[in-house]
Amino acid sequence: MTSYYNPDNPPLAGRFFTAHRLFAYPLIFLTVYVIAAAAWLSMSSNMLDPREKPLGYDFITFWAGSWLSLNDSPAAVFDPEKIVAAEQIAVPASEKIFLWHYPPTFLLMVSPLSLLPYLAAYLLWVTVTFAAYCLVIRKMAPQPQTLLLLIAFPGAFLNLSHGQNGFITAALLGGALLTLERRPVLAGILIGLMSFKPHFGVLLPIALLCGRHWRAFAAAAITTVAFAAASVLFLGFEPWVAFWNNIPLARAVFEDGLIRWSKLPSVYATLRLAGVGLWGAYAAHGLLALSVTGVVAWVWWRRPPLALRGAVLVTGALLVTPYLFDYDYALLAIPIALLAMDGYVRGWLSYERGVLAIAWVMPLVAVGLADATSVQIGPICVAALFAVAARRALLSAPSEPATRHRAFATADNPR
Repeated sequence: MTSYYNPDNPPLAGRFFTAHRLFAYPLIFLTVYVIAAAAWLSMSSNMLDPREKPLGYDFITFWAGSWLSLNDSPAAVFDPEKIVAAEQIAVPASEKIFLWHYPPTFLLMVSPLSLLPYLAAYLLWVTVTFAAYCLVIRKMAPQPQTLLLLIAFPGAFLNLSHGQNGFITAALLGGALLTLERRPVLAGILIGLMSFKPHFGVLLPIALLCGRHWRAFAAAAITTVAFAAASVLFLGFEPWVAFWNNIPLARAVFEDGLIRWSKLPSVYATLRLAGVGLWGAYAAHGLLALSVTGVVAWVWWRRPPLALRGAVLVTGALLVTPYLFDYDYALLAIPIALLAMDGYVRGWLSYERGVLAIAWVMPLVAVGLADATSVQIGPICVAALFAVAARRALLSAPSEPATRHRAFATADNPR
């Protein structure tokens, strides 16, 4: 593939992005993580951390939901009293409240977890989901430094420490991108399984339709319906009724600041953190979402290399949803890997590697900085990454028919 960047700026060049430093810096981060984790665990007792939250505290909702679905009623996950009681079965010393807001399809996915004790289930959960995550991202950027950079990525560390499901979301979406050209039905199935987090799926049908990926679109639609039907078959219809009735509570938690705004790095929450009112924040977020949607649609209609389309889609998905948590930044590994590989193949503009480096570090500092200053840098960094991805995509020629069967043609043609 012909490079349209400065040929005098070779891959991995520059004072800060040498191969040696791309090996050394992640090791420094990993060392810090290990020391911090050891110190945190040493200050914990009775499976509670120093803040008196359960270890892997978001995971306790998944375990409790599993316990209720197996021992009580699947619809009971939406009953605050019952899910808190189940959480105390997992961690008896816990007095914190963690509510369930996921659709029943996700309950179907996590139902077996409570067959193991809490900590054993947590370790199994993060190990399996992290392995899937690493496998997918490593496929996107098969360079020697990728795995170490991925393991040390702060977005991955956040998701792991929360015990959350960002690794599953990233593995499904990344797997769909990897298989979209060669195995579109499989890609559609993976996208359909992502329906347990519907707020991340807003742009996916638009991208598939604009990209003329008809088989993947059909497979995604059928899988989504089949996934919901399976949840009804195994869990009953009552959880869906309870899910619908729970929407006002979930909306109140989100809109009334019951979760601190700094933990929600969307444009909407960033504006609320800055003091903007409810409807003003929604209006501004909506305008941005419409703009991002237009760019994503245009990029996928033009059909540049799939790696660049994928980077635009994932960063766009992180900007479009107002309901975004810091652990969802595990998804940032996808556009960072895709753009890094494209830059490795075709070269860089002077500022692009800096944007990728800032986006890589950002999940580690964004919440703390927002707590200290009431300024959330997360959306700014993601928007900058979106701009880099969109620019590279729009300046790239559409994929040639001879290379469309390959998931990421740029990765197959290093210069």
